[in-house]
Amino acid sequence: MMSMSLLSITACSVLMFPLMGQPLSLGLSVMISTLFLCTVSAMLISSWYAYILFLIYVGGLLVMFAYVASLSPNMLFSKMNLMMFIPLTLILATYIFYFYNFTDMPSTELFNNMTESMKMKKYGTEMVSKLYISILIALGSILLLNLIVVVKICFYQQASLRPYKM
Repeated sequence: MMSMSLLSITACSVLMFPLMGQPLSLGLSVMISTLFLCTVSAMLISSWYAYILFLIYVGGLLVMFAYVASLSPNMLFSKMNLMMFIPLTLILATYIFYFYNFTDMPSTELFNNMTESMKMKKYGTEMVSKLYISILIALGSILLLNLIVVVKICFYQQASLRPYKM
């Protein structure tokens, strides 16, 4: 139940990425989604793995957004994007909790496969197993979406990274 709530909050924070117009607000949104995703991986896989993943991810984000924030122009925050985001978040959360099957955890197949997961933790291959591949795909998707949004922010004609015409 707790991991499902964190996954829905993570999905809502990932859906905020296209609404961000400034590098600082996008960086905050990516940090929040990274925190929630690492919390889910700490609950499902290993707390040390999630801690190391968070440190590496945040270190890369700090370097990337420091460069982007210094090169992009300052813009004012608009409140209209927030008004569009709140109904979208409520619809997504309602959809996830309405269609999620709340079952008893010991009776599910995931609980029965825990011994297989414990064996895989010894060899360090649990992240690419079929049980946890969704977390790996979510991290890759967040990085791809982050790249697209940073390119969109830096592509303004009057920005510091504007294309030169010769």
